[in-house]
Amino acid sequence: MRDIELASWKDIQSRVDSIKRSLEIIYNVELHVDLEEVPLNRLYPTEDFLENDKLTLVFMKIIAEDYNVPIITVKRGPDYFVLDGHHRTFIRKKLRDRTIKAYVLKFLGNAGYRAVPKQSLEELPIKEVSVVDDSILKAWQRTLSILRHYEAIYEVPFYLRKEQVYLKTLVPTQSGVLKTQVDAIKELLVPIVCIHYHDKYYILDGHARAIRAKQLKLDLIEAIVLLPAIQIDFGIVKTTKEMKLRSIEDVTIMLF
Repeated sequence: MRDIELASWKDIQSRVDSIKRSLEIIYNVELHVDLEEVPLNRLYPTEDFLENDKLTLVFMKIIAEDYNVPIITVKRGPDYFVLDGHHRTFIRKKLRDRTIKAYVLKFLGNAGYRAVPKQSLEELPIKEVSVVDDSILKAWQRTLSILRHYEAIYEVPFYLRKEQVYLKTLVPTQSGVLKTQVDAIKELLVPIVCIHYHDKYYILDGHARAIRAKQLKLDLIEAIVLLPAIQIDFGIVKTTKEMKLRSIEDVTIMLF
């Protein structure tokens, strides 16, 4: 996996200054900068795609470390265009945040930022620019892959919510896990992935982690819950009923 340098609090001001100077040279005008809470529904991309490995890393750091370095935008009328921070913006939108902290570059006088087609940042393609080979990051990447898979199946946007979920409310969607998978888990480092339907949480990824949590006699486990934009009758719910899977007690731990 390639080295990825994410924006940090240490270098963000130099990033802002560099972008500001570049635009002032291009447009031959002076720009003003404010640090603001920008509405996410008024943000639009200036790039054509997101990078799979960078998006995964940003996702992990936002959920696990509360990574919240401001993005950099330029204002045009009532809209804001992302100049630095597309991956952070995408994840924050998927977490259903209403605003994001941003450095906003503003043109003074009658000058203005060029007209840019407004497209949905959530609909940007995610390109496989580098293989994610770290086992922990792979698990985080699966969450985003499942998100996109469900959006494709049901043709509606899905969002993400981090929750502490009671093990007794979990329903498996597979009948068995390998003992070697469970035994290999020393710490629960990555949330499981679920959908919430009625009063149950159906596991889409993380059965071995759920079993390990049960072995550790935990009551709760951290989960990323996929939330559809509209109410959906999930096919997986019907499948688990047909398989007679009601709780993680029904999962068989297999030797091979």
